[in-house]
Amino acid sequence: MIADSHQTGTTRRFRIPKCWVLLIALDFCLMAFAFAQDNESRSDTAPVQITDVRISGPVEVAIDAIRFEAIDVFVDSGDQALAAWQLELTSRTKDVEIVGIEGGEHPAFKEPPYYDPRAMNHNRVILGAFSTDSGEQLPNGRSRVARVHVQITGPGERLWHTELTTAASSDGKKIEAELSIAKAQG
Repeated sequence: MIADSHQTGTTRRFRIPKCWVLLIALDFCLMAFAFAQDNESRSDTAPVQITDVRISGPVEVAIDAIRFEAIDVFVDSGDQALAAWQLELTSRTKDVEIVGIEGGEHPAFKEPPYYDPRAMNHNRVILGAFSTDSGEQLPNGRSRVARVHVQITGPGERLWHTELTTAASSDGKKIEAELSIAKAQG
């Protein structure tokens, strides 16, 4: 007669091999380490600056009149040398189309910034530039980094939404900076 272990009252314990326990413990340690590093790196980064700016426009033009304007984009890096930046510029007002992008006034950013023409929506663009120059040849303080040309239909002011995503020094470290825009003069 064959005895059934259930009938005899004996129980069988399930044992996890020690190598599996060690691997699971190692996985938890690696996840905790990665999480701690991720939180640590976020604490020393400069925050994204988000601003809404109103730029005036003529009020005595026809509702279907088309005009062209240019918006100057400034980054103020204080006393730090600005080597790289990225920002987003969006018109919150309808009837605005971005039609062209120029570089800045400082030689380090004289060339037009990088952007994806296919991704450039009619009223939104993400711009970015970097310079490999040394710190002495980079701008600090307030510097015009780009000029954005727009086609506007109709009268009145336009509301622009700006986000400075990042700014960095020549050694690649994020720095505090302020973004501002204004209607180009002349």
